[in-house]
Amino acid sequence: MWLDTPAVTSKRDLVLGVPVVNASGTLGFAPDRRAVPAVDHLGAFITNPISLRSRLPATNRACIPFPGGFLLHTGHANPGIHQVIRRCKRRWAAADLPIIVHLLVDSSVGLAEMAYKLEGLENVIAIEIGLPPDVGPVLLGEMLAVGAGELPLIPCVSPEQVPVLLGALKDIQPAAVHLVEPRGALPDLQGGLVSGRLYGPAIFPVMLPAAQVLTQAGLRVIANGGVRARWQVEALLDVGVLAVGLGSALWGVEGGFSLLNLKK
Repeated sequence: MWLDTPAVTSKRDLVLGVPVVNASGTLGFAPDRRAVPAVDHLGAFITNPISLRSRLPATNRACIPFPGGFLLHTGHANPGIHQVIRRCKRRWAAADLPIIVHLLVDSSVGLAEMAYKLEGLENVIAIEIGLPPDVGPVLLGEMLAVGAGELPLIPCVSPEQVPVLLGALKDIQPAAVHLVEPRGALPDLQGGLVSGRLYGPAIFPVMLPAAQVLTQAGLRVIANGGVRARWQVEALLDVGVLAVGLGSALWGVEGGFSLLNLKK
């Protein structure tokens, strides 16, 4: 099975032993092989999004299906960086795979404070940055400059952000870029519009060319993409990504797919 084939990829001090990771928001704040035995097959574990202060779930949280996928809106509820570190740092240190901590940031000041708290924690190899939807090249540059420290920074961008941020990313050359699911909106049962991330196999044709644009610009890329089959993993690796991010496939939804039964 392709998940059992080791491949080491690195830039500076960012190293992945296997070119597969979980997407942020899929497996919690720390790896748990009892709940998801296949976590040991990943090259790194990416935490759920973590903010500077605690966040409650969105009042209008929803999971809305559409042909080929679903829209998910949650609000990224979490107890805040201090509590997550207190609860998880020992589990991170004891994990059999490296940890990438995903931070939700609204400003460069908040990123600097959170990044400082993570430096020196055992087995944390990088910080992933969840950027605001309207981030521009200037704010991106400020965030990556302020957050720079001992840990490599991995900004997350969605396909619609690539044209706006590509030039800045080429200039900055972060340790990696994580291409995450596109944003969209769908009507709910009450007739209002709900915004959120789009998941499922329908997004793959959007993610693949966006990944190619980033790799052709000389960037190292982790790419999510609604992956359900081995040929999709191979297609992303063929355009030069350093790792493939698995999202809803890890939940065993939409036809019962899971990490252990991906088939070509």
